[in-house]
Amino acid sequence: MNMIIKHLKKLDWIIMLILAVFFTTSLIFIYSSQQTGQYGLTNFVGKQTVYYVIGFVLMFYMSVLDIEQIKKFSWVFYVFCLLSIIALKFAPDNIAPIINGAKRWFTIPGIGSIQPSEFLRVAIILLASYLVLEHQNKHTFNTIRSDLLLVGKLLGITLVPSFLVYTQPDTGMVILYFISIVAIIFLANLQTKLILYLSLIPAVFVSFLLYLYFQLPDVFKNYVLSFLSGHRQQRILGWLDPSTFKDEGYQSMQSLLAIGSGGLKGKGIGQGKVYIPEKHSDFIFATIGEEGGYVIAVLIVFLFFILMYRVIKIGNESNDPFCACVCSGIVAVLTFQTFQNIGMTIGLMPVKGIALPFLSYGGSTLLSNMILIGIVLSIRKKYRR
Repeated sequence: MNMIIKHLKKLDWIIMLILAVFFTTSLIFIYSSQQTGQYGLTNFVGKQTVYYVIGFVLMFYMSVLDIEQIKKFSWVFYVFCLLSIIALKFAPDNIAPIINGAKRWFTIPGIGSIQPSEFLRVAIILLASYLVLEHQNKHTFNTIRSDLLLVGKLLGITLVPSFLVYTQPDTGMVILYFISIVAIIFLANLQTKLILYLSLIPAVFVSFLLYLYFQLPDVFKNYVLSFLSGHRQQRILGWLDPSTFKDEGYQSMQSLLAIGSGGLKGKGIGQGKVYIPEKHSDFIFATIGEEGGYVIAVLIVFLFFILMYRVIKIGNESNDPFCACVCSGIVAVLTFQTFQNIGMTIGLMPVKGIALPFLSYGGSTLLSNMILIGIVLSIRKKYRR
């Protein structure tokens, strides 16, 4: 008992307080969302409570582990997650059912659905950080050749699982994988010239797409969008022109209506009237904006800023390449998830199946995020000043 109390004192209690606020907020607005009747008698609040309890246990366990133990475990965890993704692809429908055209989950009796791709992003962050550490230990003086070798390794551990996850289909998760890799690359002490070249590639590509969309819209729709599957085309069109493609942009328009009607102080808990599909999960922020108003919505965003700042501070104070890369990857993933989810609820980003961290309903995404926070707490325990 004394060891547990001693360990609890080493935790970052600002992060713990933020998680407690997220836990309470999540349950309140999930409860409110399920009152619309679109989910039948399913009790998502009870399930989310169980997920949070398991999540806190996992987070505490990861925080107890020494970061050196986690570092050595990175390869094993990555291989396990990769094999899980491969097994999911060939698993029979009674074990891995196809839901809404996607095959992403294992169904485990008594536990529920588990999405292996969520835990794979944890594995990619750990393994990529480990490869960076190995590279820096081996190459005292960087060259373009050695840096390209490192970039090749990082892409190697990302491309294969990304292809498998993309075919599920799950584009959002693939984006998260590459977001974490990019963040880690920027802390890998690569030569400035190489980082500049690597940065120019996506910048030129995005600029070219924007040029086609604004100057040659017919070419953009007939040729660029033709490379995307049907539902991906619909989401892009619904985002770019929701007034014309009303069916495709229905969720975004309803979400904007909900947030806009909430005003400054909101309609009150349980008083939301705007119908939005997946209101308890991907569009939980629309419920917060409608019922809690601008004040609560801004408070939630502010807490995310504080959380990211704490993770950055812990990574910076560690003075350890592995820990710094891990924290960088975690911040990148959580920041992009937050920006993408909130962005799609206000029409700033296309609709993707990316949950709002710690608030949206869902077991796998919540558990994987709690594991990430547990790793941060483990780093803080070792290097705290």
